[in-house]
Amino acid sequence: VTAFYGVLEPKIGRLRYVNAGHNPPFLISSQKGKPVDKLHGTGMALGVLESAIWNQKIVRFAPGDFLLLYTDGVTEARSPEDEFYTRDRMRSMLTQPFNSATELLERIKTNLFAFIDIAPRSDDVTMLAVQRAVS
Repeated sequence: VTAFYGVLEPKIGRLRYVNAGHNPPFLISSQKGKPVDKLHGTGMALGVLESAIWNQKIVRFAPGDFLLLYTDGVTEARSPEDEFYTRDRMRSMLTQPFNSATELLERIKTNLFAFIDIAPRSDDVTMLAVQRAVS
């Protein structure tokens, strides 16, 4: 079982998280520098080893930043030609301007389902986007 657990403190802009083997969420920054960053794993999937340890990481979540979480059903969705959607394809949707979490999710969903077209689905497609309000 994979899991991502995060605690966002919006008043101070801190996101504390652990990622137990789940797909790395994306932090989309409104600040200069690295516009899209992956929140890497902090330990292995749950239930693999009894002695497993997960480290906590902390990232800054600035006003206007977005956090995008998704299941592997998104990146492993296949086209009628049996190609994977891939994390890189999804990431390309994150570099184009958008104004809200809803707009971001709709953009990815539209692109994803156009890619899947008539291909059968074998997994769930789940996404969650959060935006820190601009003061």
